Amino acid sequence: MKKTFEGYLRSDGTVGTRNHIGIVSSVICSSIVTNEISEKVPGAIPIIHSNGCAQLGDDFKVTKNMLVGVASNPNLYASLLVGLGCETNQISGLLESIPKSKPLKGIGIQQMAGGKNTIETGISIASSWSEEAKKERRQTFPLSSLKVGVVTVDIDEESLKKITPVVSEVINTLLENNASVVLGLTDTLEPAGDIIAENIEDIELKQKLVNISEGLDRKRWKENKEYEVQSYSGEEKNLASLEAGLIGTNKINSLLDYNDKPEENGLYLMKSSRNIVETLSNFASIGCNFAIVLSSRGILTSSVAIPCMTIAPQNSSSSFDELVDCKVDEGETGKQVEKIFDSLVSYASGKETVLEEFGLGEFSIPHVGTTF
Repeated sequence: MKKTFEGYLRSDGTVGTRNHIGIVSSVICSSIVTNEISEKVPGAIPIIHSNGCAQLGDDFKVTKNMLVGVASNPNLYASLLVGLGCETNQISGLLESIPKSKPLKGIGIQQMAGGKNTIETGISIASSWSEEAKKERRQTFPLSSLKVGVVTVDIDEESLKKITPVVSEVINTLLENNASVVLGLTDTLEPAGDIIAENIEDIELKQKLVNISEGLDRKRWKENKEYEVQSYSGEEKNLASLEAGLIGTNKINSLLDYNDKPEENGLYLMKSSRNIVETLSNFASIGCNFAIVLSSRGILTSSVAIPCMTIAPQNSSSSFDELVDCKVDEGETGKQVEKIFDSLVSYASGKETVLEEFGLGEFSIPHVGTTF
């Protein structure tokens, strides 16, 4: 298996697997203008979402931090921030928070007296960056420069039985070569918190994961306004234990919250919603330059900022077959690991994933509380 990939070196030492020009909307109100600019500039991607207006507290913090994170992602050569002017999530605040490690500017619709002027100015700025980006050349880097997000979606027990032995070895190989791997802690994995806790040394985090496995973090209000603990079914626990097999015996460094960035190479868990776009967007915001999606079949969306390789079992049904990059069959595990790993390196080095070919990329920011 190849132990290097071809990527783009950034001034802060990180490495991009892509060389996009990011057109980043600070608020939902500038989404149309952001799209217009992106459509007119080669290599540009639109980072649009439904947040940024009249947000308060934790929700505002998540929105701002995720946009700061994605604008800083090594897969972006440059970032142009597009705002309206009256939003809570001001361009000035974003510019102050984004590290100055790449070309970066901000423009506002109200300050430029309308959308037409903003679009023209944005196209001019981003087109200049696009020409610069074309001159960039990929260089050879060790696997330690990869930061890979891994998440399951729409997966069943039978699919996990086929996929887990192969993908766990792919994860082992990445970790053995000092790459970073971030595994999404979704509601399908939560019931295995007690199993996962065995791979953690931190006592407080270990207990937190045990509580998750007992349903103590999954609560709802009863009619009398008291909390009622939600327990997991046997089927949920079986599915979770299979998914926990992806971790194997690898030590988990920590559990990341929204926009928490891994401090060093190794294996991490990341709090994730069941919304695949939100999870992939959070991968992008914490600096992942690649993602692996495990599913029972192909999926219909991915991240606009990072390549997402979809892995599914070889099924008799051809439903969504064309949206799967790698299929796991009944063949010898070692050969399948090698095949999938070589595909990962190829995609990280510039080959488009199926979802990229179809242009199926999005960006979304979760809400963690009351927005207004």
